[in-house]
Amino acid sequence: MGSISWNLVWAHDIGPMTAWYRDGLGLRLMTSTVQSAVFDTGPCILVLIGRHDNGPASNPPVSGWERNQVLFTFSVTDMDATLAELAGRGVTPVHVAPVVIDGDDAPRWRVAQLMDPEGNIVELCDEPVRWFAGVDA
Repeated sequence: MGSISWNLVWAHDIGPMTAWYRDGLGLRLMTSTVQSAVFDTGPCILVLIGRHDNGPASNPPVSGWERNQVLFTFSVTDMDATLAELAGRGVTPVHVAPVVIDGDDAPRWRVAQLMDPEGNIVELCDEPVRWFAGVDA
């Protein structure tokens, strides 16, 4: 089996979602239609697909961890610089915290959680990605 080639997010209203990922996060839009948007995120693409039964129609609207079925995390090399750049685009995190692993009191890296217009949590993390494979970078 190869690497993950794409991630999909069902979007209730494709317009604001496309704008947030393109203008807010600064992802490069590869192609779009009235029902979809495809973003370049490196070796794996991100696809938004419009689906009107997947939105904030519930009362009260469901967002954050209650909404997410899948979480994806963008790797960043400089968390402070990335957060400053995003703030300049009007995107602010809902949570930023150090990550502590296996009861070790020393934080190993930081994670920032962002919320897209429909309440999905998207993360940024400055962890050494190879750590998850058992190779501490």
